[in-house]
Amino acid sequence: MDLNELRIFLEVYRTGTISSAAEKLNTVQSNVTARLKKLEDELNVCLFYRKSRGVEITSDGKRLLPFAKKIMSAAADISSEFKLKTAAKGEIRIGLTDTTFSECLPAAMSAYKKKYPEVELTIKTDSSAALVEDIMAYRLDGAFTGGVGFNESIESVRLGEVNAALGGIRKEIRDPSALIVFRKGCSYRDVLEKWAASADLQNVKVIELSTLEGILGCVRAGLGVTCMPERLLKKYDVPYEELEDNYRLVETNYIYRRDIKQPAAADAFAALIRKNFLTQTE
Repeated sequence: MDLNELRIFLEVYRTGTISSAAEKLNTVQSNVTARLKKLEDELNVCLFYRKSRGVEITSDGKRLLPFAKKIMSAAADISSEFKLKTAAKGEIRIGLTDTTFSECLPAAMSAYKKKYPEVELTIKTDSSAALVEDIMAYRLDGAFTGGVGFNESIESVRLGEVNAALGGIRKEIRDPSALIVFRKGCSYRDVLEKWAASADLQNVKVIELSTLEGILGCVRAGLGVTCMPERLLKKYDVPYEELEDNYRLVETNYIYRRDIKQPAAADAFAALIRKNFLTQTE
């Protein structure tokens, strides 16, 4: 058993299909199938039921799941610890989304500056889609984004998932007059629009704002409903309701260009966010 087999196992579980896992891992389906079969043979179990439209995890697969997550997390910690023994210096430019990291950014920057005082850290906040554009244009060294699509020029490291929830006054959640959102490209806007479409809501207007404070202010005033990380809504005392499972989890990734060697200083910041500030779900 090796780390690649566990990585493939986790990706097949997350995506639900061999083809989607292969696409996310930038490999061919035959490789995913072969590595998965090798892992099953080594453990002498069946990890997934193969179906016409994807796969379903078995009871043995569910038993393996928490161990695989812990092993991959520990492997990332080991890699970061020894890789970053070399002095992290210079300037790095990191992108973050407002929604996911607004509550942890000050603490993260403070902890980072204490550990790596010789690094000049520049932060930009924007939508996931805009941050991907900045990575492609070499304007950022790395970025933390939601579950948006990436192309072959971008390396994506999956960090975990964030619980999303509907925020608003109770009557507004059940019968919203407006969706209050960031501009297009925000992962949480995408979730909210999909939820509204599935609920067959008609004639619901969209209020597009540029700041987190503006969105939360409108929601508190009863002007509509938004979608945000659950922990963020809790922090700002915004009434909320949980989303259904198929909308609830928003993937968080660290991305960078494959043709540029990732600076040690950027690796250090990504490791600090993942280890200390990003709540991962099982």
